Amino acid sequence: MNEYDSPEGRANVSAIESKLAELDEVFLRFCTREGYTFSPKVDLWPRRRVWRRQEVDRCMDLTMVIGVIGVQDVLDRGFYLELPWSLHASGSLRPAIDPDLHILSRPVFDHVPFSRLASVLADGLERGLKILNSMTENEILTQGQKWGRGAEPGAPPNGGPATPPRDSGATEGPPSVS
Repeated sequence: MNEYDSPEGRANVSAIESKLAELDEVFLRFCTREGYTFSPKVDLWPRRRVWRRQEVDRCMDLTMVIGVIGVQDVLDRGFYLELPWSLHASGSLRPAIDPDLHILSRPVFDHVPFSRLASVLADGLERGLKILNSMTENEILTQGQKWGRGAEPGAPPNGGPATPPRDSGATEGPPSVS
């Protein structure tokens, strides 16, 4: 069993990152066309994010499907063609609107193996954009997951993230939602 800070664990995570980087051009074209910002890596895991800050902060995250595969599997196995990925579109409201953070997240696609990712990503980003553009402040406030002082302990996610946003030390983009 490899540890994250072991040479083998780092090499396996790097192999996934390297393969994921092959798709960066699709994200960059989308960002240029739609006025979004591209973040090629968020936190320590290989993933991709596109985001735009406005009255409603909007982002899409491409992430490995942890839960189907485990963290230890990633560290031990590294990249493989059937590694599953998901794309989620999320909208959040800036704290000035409400002292609590509200995040509404919707799946765009789920459990897509890397071997098919290149063929579905561009269309997925377009579908995600439609989801994001249709999100309203009211919808995020009433249907989104609430984080902060007024959130109910143990409340179900209502389509929002499974875990609360955490300070990743990143200085760009909206809070992590996947």
